[in-house]
Amino acid sequence: MINKDRLYSRFMELCSIDSEPTRERLLADKLKELLLGLGFTVTEDDTGEKIGGNAGNLIARLAGTGPGVPLLFSCHMDRVVPGVGVKPRIEGEFIVSDGSTVLGADDAAGLAALLEVFTTLRERQVSHPPIELVLTVAEEMALIGSIHFDTTQITARSGFVLDAGGAVGEIVVQAPEQVKFKAVFLGRSAHAGCAPEQGVSAIQMAGVAISRMQLLRIDAETTANIGSISAVGPTNIVPERCALEGEVRSLDPAKLRVQIEALTEAMQSAAAEHGGTVEIVVVPSYPAYKQEEDAEPVQKAVRAARRIGVPVRLKPTGGGSDANIFNSRGVPSVVLSCGYEKVHTTAERIPLAQLVLLTEWVLAIVDDDLARS
Repeated sequence: MINKDRLYSRFMELCSIDSEPTRERLLADKLKELLLGLGFTVTEDDTGEKIGGNAGNLIARLAGTGPGVPLLFSCHMDRVVPGVGVKPRIEGEFIVSDGSTVLGADDAAGLAALLEVFTTLRERQVSHPPIELVLTVAEEMALIGSIHFDTTQITARSGFVLDAGGAVGEIVVQAPEQVKFKAVFLGRSAHAGCAPEQGVSAIQMAGVAISRMQLLRIDAETTANIGSISAVGPTNIVPERCALEGEVRSLDPAKLRVQIEALTEAMQSAAAEHGGTVEIVVVPSYPAYKQEEDAEPVQKAVRAARRIGVPVRLKPTGGGSDANIFNSRGVPSVVLSCGYEKVHTTAERIPLAQLVLLTEWVLAIVDDDLARS
C-alpha cells in the first residue's frame, strides 16, 4: 500500500525546510497545508509566543471512519543545529545530507511516515479509528514545546511518539528524569602577579569541585555531565567569578536525587575550603516514565510490529522525548524507533528500507483494532 517514491520525496522535502528550535514557522505552515488537504482539522497553540519562537505546537484531528479507540501520534518539528539549508540526497541505500548540516531525520522520518500513512488511507478509502496528531516545537530544547502544550486536549489513551534512533520494531518503554543545574562560584579578585595570595580564584574552586565529581556514566540508569564552564578575564587578575552548567539524568528518581546531592556537596565543600562561596540553582527539566509490557500502547505497537515481520525489542533510553511529558500528564505513550542513525551529527542518515518499515509499522498500528475484529 505504501508509495515508496512519494515517501522518499516527501521526507526529503521536509528535511529541506529550515526548522531549528523556535524557528519552525516554515515547516509548521507546510504541515498545516498537507494535513488540511488530508481532511484533518488543525489548530496551533500559543507556545511560540511563550518561548520566544515563531510557531506553536500543532494539534490535528481526523474523524474515525471505522472501529477502534482514538490514537495519538506525535513528532517534533524542530531539529538540532546545524539544521538550516539541509540538502538531502539518496546515496546508495541511505538518505543523507551533504555533510555540512544534520539531515533532520530526527524527526522528519516520523512526519513523513505519518503523512504517507494518511495519504494512503485516504486514497484507498480504508477505514480507521479517530486520530490525533500532536506536532511540537522546541523538543530539542529539553521538551519545552510539549511542556507548554495543553495535554487536556488529547482524548486518546494510547500514544505513539515517533522519535528514537534504532531499528524499526524497537519500542522505548522507559526514559529518565532530567534536572539541570547552574552553579556560580564567587571568589575575590587580586593582582595575579603582585598579590595573588590576597585573591580567591573562582576557577580554582570550580576545578577542585569538578575533580571530586563522579561524571558521565554513573551506573546503568544514571548519567551526569558538565556542559559548560565559563570565566572570562585577563590573566593578570585572579578571577572572582566562574559559572558551571550541567545536568543529571536517571531512570530511577531516587538515584537522581543522590547524584544531585553529591554534586552539590562537591561544589559547596570546594568553595568553603578556598574561602569563597557558590550559588547553585537546580531546575527540573522533565520527569521519568515507565510503561509496563501489558500497557495498551506497548501491546498495540508489539502486535503491529509482528504483523509486518520485524523483530520486537522493548528498551529503556537515556534520552528524553515528548513521551515523558505525555505520560506525566496521564496520556499513556511509548516511543517508536524510526530507523535513523548517527543522530544529532552531520553524518546523520536513514536507510531507505527503515523509512518504509516505519511507515508500514504506523499503518499497522492504525489498523490494529480492525485487524483484531
